[in-house]
Amino acid sequence: MLGQEIAKVFKDSNPLLWDKKEIDVTNQRQVNRLIVDKSPDLIINAAAYTNVDSSESNQRLAYQVNGKAVGYLSETASEIGAVFVHYSSDYVFSGENEQGYRESDQPSNPVNIYGQSKILGEKLLQDNCKRHYLIRSSGLFGKYGKNFVDIILELVKRQKQVKVVNDQFFKPTYAFDLAKATKELIDKKHKFGIYHLTNEKAVNWYDFAKEICRVYSDLNRTELEEIRPCLSKEFPRPAKRPKYSILLNTKIKPLRPWPEALREYLKDRSI
Repeated sequence: MLGQEIAKVFKDSNPLLWDKKEIDVTNQRQVNRLIVDKSPDLIINAAAYTNVDSSESNQRLAYQVNGKAVGYLSETASEIGAVFVHYSSDYVFSGENEQGYRESDQPSNPVNIYGQSKILGEKLLQDNCKRHYLIRSSGLFGKYGKNFVDIILELVKRQKQVKVVNDQFFKPTYAFDLAKATKELIDKKHKFGIYHLTNEKAVNWYDFAKEICRVYSDLNRTELEEIRPCLSKEFPRPAKRPKYSILLNTKIKPLRPWPEALREYLKDRSI
């Protein structure tokens, strides 16, 4: 989802685009050999194991992709003097602070394996490569992959009642906006380090789902089944979720409000 948007916004730079068929990021020798051979000035890593629930039962794979692979990539980037861009998550925080988390806050006590694996990746990156942009984001939605927006629309079309939790707070992020913001970071030569890039402002998943249905109904002149709120304890899942995984952007111009980005996405989706 994010990789294809990055490919589009960087198209004028003639990027070399690799997916799993071209490179296994968990294979240290292959990573080093292929990247050193090309010696790019910039490496953007959009690879991740993002299935939060599955990470609980596939811990080794989650740690390999989200952790060790980031170490291999960043080490190689440092070796050839490339700038390295990596994406991390709001789930590196415990979610106990209802005010949210700044870039300077230290990740700690993540409530699931996915968050733990992302922390490992962050640590290895910071240890290995000084010239890096570590970008944390959350609630990604976009055209090129399964996401919450599409899931909600599928559910309300086939079920009489859909429940969504209203006690977990985050900031939704449109993949296209995140890709554009990434390019701007690089083009404007912002200082290396950690950045929080999400659309604004914070919302709970229930209110986000309600707005998805409202905008979809407005654009398509149709009525969708009602969504009802519920508590996290009523909706048990293999992986626990943080209650307040709100990322605060204190460094650069904030991204546009998520309702505006959502409307653009749903409008394009309906064409």
